[in-house]
Amino acid sequence: MDFALLRLLSDADPIVLGVLGLLLLLSVLVWAAVFFKLIGLLRRRRSYRRFLKMFEATAQTEEMRVRAKELPRSPLKLMFGIAVAEAARFRKSFPHAGAQRRTEFLELMERTLEAQIVLAEKELAGGQALLATISVVAPFIGLFGTVIGIINTFQGIAEQNSVNLAVISPGIAEALVATAAGLFTAIPATTAYNLFRSMIRDLTESLDFFALQIIRRIQLQLIAHEEKRL
Repeated sequence: MDFALLRLLSDADPIVLGVLGLLLLLSVLVWAAVFFKLIGLLRRRRSYRRFLKMFEATAQTEEMRVRAKELPRSPLKLMFGIAVAEAARFRKSFPHAGAQRRTEFLELMERTLEAQIVLAEKELAGGQALLATISVVAPFIGLFGTVIGIINTFQGIAEQNSVNLAVISPGIAEALVATAAGLFTAIPATTAYNLFRSMIRDLTESLDFFALQIIRRIQLQLIAHEEKRL
């Protein structure tokens, strides 16, 4: 079967060979993108879980700030740093802030953290457009090769004035190989795209959850700080 395939490819139409070569290149590109994307997302998920576990186990913000220095750079660490810095600046600027000013500050912080989440989500989604594009385009490239194979089949019938298998099988085989190559490229790309989209959604939900946690913690700290000054 392998020799038959090689013989088929050696006799194939140059356009069909070009289509198969392009699909092979796209397939290699897909698998490379899948490998690096999967490794990156798994590392990011492990980093998020480690940070959230440390945050939940550390009640004091200052202690968390010190412990967070040991952790690698991540959106969670950045969000935590922004929230702590802004809270410290607010306490210094408004030592006797009332409930209204505190609410306005927390709403502003919420919008700031939401902006960071959007940036983090964009970073997480890097490479998704490539997989989505290949998953859509590859079947059409394969279909183009299929059409060329069918055209060659009809040309062979016209030239030989015969419809026996020796005449039609090479063109039909070319067409089917092109179709299979397009699907072989598109199916992994589509599967990986959907898998990564699910992983990205889970990571984004972790960011949203952390934003709510840090805002709630800072709110309680601001209330306690004001009560001490009364």
